[in-house]
Amino acid sequence: MKGKKGITPVIALVMLMLITVGIVGLSYAWFSGLATAQTEKGVSIPPGGAKCYKLGGNNYVSVAIQNNGATSNVLSADIIIATVNGLDCSSFLPTYLPPAGIAPGSGTTILSGRGSAALCANGSAFAAGTYPVIVGTRTNVAQTQVICT
Repeated sequence: MKGKKGITPVIALVMLMLITVGIVGLSYAWFSGLATAQTEKGVSIPPGGAKCYKLGGNNYVSVAIQNNGATSNVLSADIIIATVNGLDCSSFLPTYLPPAGIAPGSGTTILSGRGSAALCANGSAFAAGTYPVIVGTRTNVAQTQVICT
């Protein structure tokens, strides 16, 4: 055994630490990329974004959303659910969303209870009451309630 040489314990420890730091760095880069991809098409309903208003003595609902994403515009095709009181209102999104979508950090009204969108309210208007509003993309779902008096 006299002629064989190995690495010293200090060098072995340094190599193990370098490998550990490398694995942690790669894991951090992968997970932060995953988190960014998950939030790119995120939406929220800002405070006061869903409201009930009166028009001609009838209650109508207006819903605005905000793009929480970092790099992508939210298009009408990205919104997979838009309901008011359980009724699907997503067919009205192309009417309200700009063709280029909603830019990151920006918001817009995605539906309003006036005109043809009143079909979301069973044909005409909302009676007095509380109605759940849900808007979602493949990344997240935003929920709130609207109170009509």
